[in-house]
Amino acid sequence: MKGLGGYLLRRAADRVLVLIVALTLQFLLIRVMPYYILGIDPSFFFMNPNLTNEQRELIREQFGLNDPIPTQFVKYVLSLFTGNLGFSFYTRRPVVEELLERLPNTVILLGTSTVLTIIFGLAVGLVTAMKRGTKIDTGIVSVSVFLNSIPLFYLGLILLLFLSFYFRVFPTAGTISRPPPKEPLAYIADYMWHMALPLMTQLIINIGGYALFIRSLFITQLGEDYIITARAKGMAEHQIMFTHVLRNILPPIITTIALALPGIVSGAVITETIFSWYGVGRWLFEASLQLDYPVVQAVLFISVVLTIVSLYIADIVIAIVDPRVRLR
Repeated sequence: MKGLGGYLLRRAADRVLVLIVALTLQFLLIRVMPYYILGIDPSFFFMNPNLTNEQRELIREQFGLNDPIPTQFVKYVLSLFTGNLGFSFYTRRPVVEELLERLPNTVILLGTSTVLTIIFGLAVGLVTAMKRGTKIDTGIVSVSVFLNSIPLFYLGLILLLFLSFYFRVFPTAGTISRPPPKEPLAYIADYMWHMALPLMTQLIINIGGYALFIRSLFITQLGEDYIITARAKGMAEHQIMFTHVLRNILPPIITTIALALPGIVSGAVITETIFSWYGVGRWLFEASLQLDYPVVQAVLFISVVLTIVSLYIADIVIAIVDPRVRLR
């Protein structure tokens, strides 16, 4: 446990350093640069040309722009960690309130997409690795490369054109019909009907790349000495894959999953925008166009914190699964 404890302490220090750097860059790019470098006055966001100089000064005072930059940074960090994410410039509503409205839709869409991508990608990657060199392997790899090379926005628009406009199988936009169904089962069915196209887009784009990644991990292990020894002992190929190879490729798989988890909360910007999905990703895109930086900084902060926490949890799991990493 001493080795494990020392390893986790080192990794924790690394993660804290990453958090400090990320928050500093976010503060400089979102708070310092617009006002001090680009000269964008915060009163601009209120879209009121009749503001007097005294009112503009009051707004700057409210945003703390008259304080020294180090003081602003301290207040900025404290407000983020205490959940004081501010108010949207355009809706005048608390950012936390708007976030909680959109978050369930994003978690349902991206959570479902991530789980299905991992399951199907792992299965397809395993099949192609076991059938390497065959027509099955060649066909699956070719299809995976083709699907992975399609731009996400292009695929989304194609699906909308054919499945919503020409054949009208799915709705063209939205998260739920208006007015929404009153019965719970009808409401769920309608919600899933609206989610079908964005979910399909995410799966088509992601499964191919994830399957190729899993296939590559399996194949890199098949030439190792322990695999040759296992085959010499007469072990079946599927037993070698599940008993030996899978355990050795778990660390990169766990890391990939950890990196995907924050996206479940921060949203899929392109997919949610194309299909007008009422989620965090679309909200972030609209806030960026409107220079609504309280919204942008809140979503980015949550994404950074979740990424760091996910990676640290992955460090713990990897250290337990593969004790060799503790020596690094």
